[in-house]
Amino acid sequence: MNYGARFAAGCLLCIGLLGNPNVIVRAGPSFRRSRQLPCVFETSKISPLSKEAEIVRLNVRLLLSRTRSKDGQRSQPESLPPDNIPSFIVEDSSVGILQDANEDMDMLDCRISPYFTADTQIIWPSREIGASSSDSWFTCTVKHTAGKYTTTAFLVQAQEEKEDPNPGQLFPGIAQQSHFSAQFLVRTAPARLRSALARDVWLGCSFSTDHRAEVSIQWVLHQKGARRQRLFAYSGSSKQVEYVARRAEVVLEEIPKGNASLLLRNTEVRDEGTYSCLVTVASLTAEQTIQLQIEEKPTVTVNVNSLSLVEGEQHKLVCNIKHYYPHDIQAQWLREPKDPSKVPDVMKNVLSSSKRQSSNGTYSSSRYLLLTASLKDDGHKYTCWVDHQSLQSPIRRSVTVEVREAISTAWLLLLLSLIACLAGILCYHHKALVRSTAKPKPY
Repeated sequence: MNYGARFAAGCLLCIGLLGNPNVIVRAGPSFRRSRQLPCVFETSKISPLSKEAEIVRLNVRLLLSRTRSKDGQRSQPESLPPDNIPSFIVEDSSVGILQDANEDMDMLDCRISPYFTADTQIIWPSREIGASSSDSWFTCTVKHTAGKYTTTAFLVQAQEEKEDPNPGQLFPGIAQQSHFSAQFLVRTAPARLRSALARDVWLGCSFSTDHRAEVSIQWVLHQKGARRQRLFAYSGSSKQVEYVARRAEVVLEEIPKGNASLLLRNTEVRDEGTYSCLVTVASLTAEQTIQLQIEEKPTVTVNVNSLSLVEGEQHKLVCNIKHYYPHDIQAQWLREPKDPSKVPDVMKNVLSSSKRQSSNGTYSSSRYLLLTASLKDDGHKYTCWVDHQSLQSPIRRSVTVEVREAISTAWLLLLLSLIACLAGILCYHHKALVRSTAKPKPY
């Protein structure tokens, strides 16, 4: 079957089975008992009106069969419910599609798609060379929605079904229940990764095949602006490293064991992006991605720890937030109540500086609060509250304020008047005393 026929066959399968195309189905607890996983089959078809390709989706079932018996006969899988949902029955004894599917079953997203080989004949040891030219290949991708791992397996249809197809076919070679074998698998874990600066990070990528094969490996970094950087390349035929970037390492001794993980040393801000692990076996290439997010925690300080002010006096409180990444951050000045059960007041008269970027890519900024002392502030705390995606909980830095009552102008004038009067009286008495002592004595 050539490329065009396979494409059309995939479209016919989708159109013939289309039920509720927009439903994303996930596994449930029943998988532990029946080894069944609800999936979405995805392919494309050409619209007769627009002549453009459209994505078509339908609900199918992935069922992992038991291993074959010693006489080569396929064992019967568990009975399927009479729901007319197409079943991809996969013999999975070699590569382990769902080796991690024993927990969080409600968080698995399963997708099956045709793998178009562009008329390239896939030579596989377990397949007859003459028959392999008409093989129909599919990919089955299982993702953990929380990003714990992603697995992609290559499926090929069982040869006896092509020679003796089952009744009730949806199109030649594919029946309501079709049997496949998993030949090749690539897994990344985790699918999303966070790292602080200046750390060593392992980007986990592993693979397995149903036979000992020559495997070629590439690691590529994709960044914003369509930037693409090759980090590592290994040739399966020569067993030699063809390229390796600075600070990137792969342990060559681990490759024959199915470990293609990349070690990235001394992480920097510029290392952030999407990393692709590409594993190629016999013209089959599986690409798995890992999203690396660089996160650096901020350092938060205030310009004073405590203040003693006179009522009406002004003072500028400064909260300095330094060396954080990425640049999005939340920062506020709060007035803490004396009663801890009450909610703090968010201060409005706060000014923010522009963000400053340092040479290592991290950011710094400041928040300014001009405080006019009031007697009601006495004993209260003013807190700089900072939250950032790198923090498990916000950072708080507080300033304790003490406010003294100011002496009024009237009282000050009265005090000055009294002092002046007292000074005048003292001066008068002093002069009188001098005059009395200066008079001549009568004798």
